[in-house]
Amino acid sequence: MQFNAQVLLPLSPQHAPARRDAGALRRQMRRLACAAALMASMLWACGAQAAGGHHAVDDAALLEPGQCQVELWQERSDHDHTLLNHAGPACRWGALEWGLNLDEWRWSDHGRQRFAGPQVKWATPITKQLSAGVAVGSTWATQDLHGHHYTGTTLIVPVTWQATEAIALHANVGWDQHPHYGSSPRRALAAEWSPGPDWSLVAERFDDHGERHWRAGARYLLSDQLSLDVSRAAFLGPATHPWWAFGLNWTFSPGAR
Repeated sequence: MQFNAQVLLPLSPQHAPARRDAGALRRQMRRLACAAALMASMLWACGAQAAGGHHAVDDAALLEPGQCQVELWQERSDHDHTLLNHAGPACRWGALEWGLNLDEWRWSDHGRQRFAGPQVKWATPITKQLSAGVAVGSTWATQDLHGHHYTGTTLIVPVTWQATEAIALHANVGWDQHPHYGSSPRRALAAEWSPGPDWSLVAERFDDHGERHWRAGARYLLSDQLSLDVSRAAFLGPATHPWWAFGLNWTFSPGAR
């Protein structure tokens, strides 16, 4: 399960002046804290028709009962060499999918920061082709930010329409809540196409705290349990500040032989 959402956020021009001063650092830390709230919402989904992994748009699907998943990915900015390293285990117990996000941000001129937080997701089919759900997650920083470690909570409602056997459309609406900067709406759309049993292609359009983005990526299934992800994303507008993402996903059933 995933609602990344949490994505690597290359700084937009107003947050990346040529000379760093105290105001610029405060603005960067604000974006970092907001990004942490966004990362809290990264819930995972699995399956050939699930966006999953590092993608920003969640789908209305769950792991199978008793199944678990571990996702690893890195996002790397072309603009300022910022890195986001992510590790996320998740398991389904009963009707809910439970997960944990472990994230580390690294940037070239201001060191690193680590975040962790729980997440939970529920989803159900409405018709044979349509399903919907609810997902929520929160994040805490390992270092003190603005006097405390709590950085935010995200709530989303994912909806998935399986248009054909090979094509799925995903929509997300929700809110990001930050203790210092209030709430902001969350909106995202994705189209997913599986041209064959081993490949899945995804195109996304999503908003992140007032910034508009796009992403295009691919997933290759190495086996029934392992898959590889790669994608390219950027801001919409004159200053695109693009970034790459690479991921590895492992799905398994504990105790299975």
